[in-house]
Amino acid sequence: MHFNWIPLTIFLITYGLIAFESNAALHLDRTATAFCGAVAMVLAGALAPAQALHAVDWGTIAFLLGMMILVAHFQVSGFFHWVATAVTRVARTRFQLLALVVFSAGILSAFFVNDTICLMFAPLVLTVTAELKLPLAPYAIALALAANIGSAMSVTGNPQNAMVGIAAHLTFLDFLGHLAPVSFVGLGLELGVLALMFRGQVFGPLPRRPAPAPAKLDEKLLAKCGAAASLVVVLWAMGYSFPLVAVSVAAVILVLGRVRSSEIHQRVDWELLLFFASLFVVIEGLAASGAVEWLVHLFRPWLGGGVKAQLFGMSGAMLVLGNAVSNVPAVLLFRPLVPRFPHTHLLWLTLACTATLAGNATPFGSIASLIVVQYAGQRGGVKFGQFVRVGLVVTLVTTAAAVAILWAEYALGLHP
Repeated sequence: MHFNWIPLTIFLITYGLIAFESNAALHLDRTATAFCGAVAMVLAGALAPAQALHAVDWGTIAFLLGMMILVAHFQVSGFFHWVATAVTRVARTRFQLLALVVFSAGILSAFFVNDTICLMFAPLVLTVTAELKLPLAPYAIALALAANIGSAMSVTGNPQNAMVGIAAHLTFLDFLGHLAPVSFVGLGLELGVLALMFRGQVFGPLPRRPAPAPAKLDEKLLAKCGAAASLVVVLWAMGYSFPLVAVSVAAVILVLGRVRSSEIHQRVDWELLLFFASLFVVIEGLAASGAVEWLVHLFRPWLGGGVKAQLFGMSGAMLVLGNAVSNVPAVLLFRPLVPRFPHTHLLWLTLACTATLAGNATPFGSIASLIVVQYAGQRGGVKFGQFVRVGLVVTLVTTAAAVAILWAEYALGLHP
């Protein structure tokens, strides 16, 4: 198959610098590297300027911006410090704290969207680990992986699930009923893997200190934030657009929160938004190279076979494509193909959950993981190799469990 090597080379160089943090010795950071890669795609002629602008998923950018504004108001209210204090009081051991992070983030991600939970919990994890002088990596990685695993069970858990749910006309309960077992088993497996791989860091009592002073809460602002967050969930459950709801509620809380706008602006991670926008362009350039089509063609024969072939073919395709172009573009590539094959209901659910689980293999496989890694940079960061060493194992065992559970559901006649 013919490849356009110019955009493919630009992608490999850009992704290599970002992934292996080779740019740490240079004056360019991840965001600057992604931005330069995006510009290079246009200057090399791989994408026209209009194509580059169109490649940016403005819905994702708007969604993130809206959630960042809402989370900023939660931060101003003192909510995260209050939760951090509560967590340190509940957990008595390091393992209890790890389990608390895994299951609370995982379950909440199913209903509040994994990106939102990472935006809310990442500052919490940083605060707790800093105050208790704990290593950041186990708990930051636990948050990123759990948010993705938990989000797999719900049509509102992440953007790719929403796309599948709409395209397949799946109801909220249909989606939840089939994939909740996948997520709960996956969260248990994740906790076991983390306990094994970080066994020297996540066992033992937590340092006991004098009880911290009660957190100062702006109860009036927190009540407004709580009402806004509830409104977000209700509107999403009613089927309104994720980005539209996010920016609309963000506008409402900006007006009704009565917090000085400059204080909110300072808490929005504009660098993260630029990083994502640039990465979308780089990924579009990869698609223009022909490499993605070759990968899709490679896996396509599997999807026309029996149920086992479909399960293994789809999960294998998502493991590869989900980490080559991230899970949302991978789902977009396969979405037009699914209706052409048998066992469509099973295949849609397999696409949704395995694409989400595949996003745990690297910190660049999902937006949720990127959010956590970006926040972790405030405390020395989580190394790419360190994340992959754990994330790849968790991805493989949870994907295998998902395939087994979906096959068991089919064997029991639970899929039409």
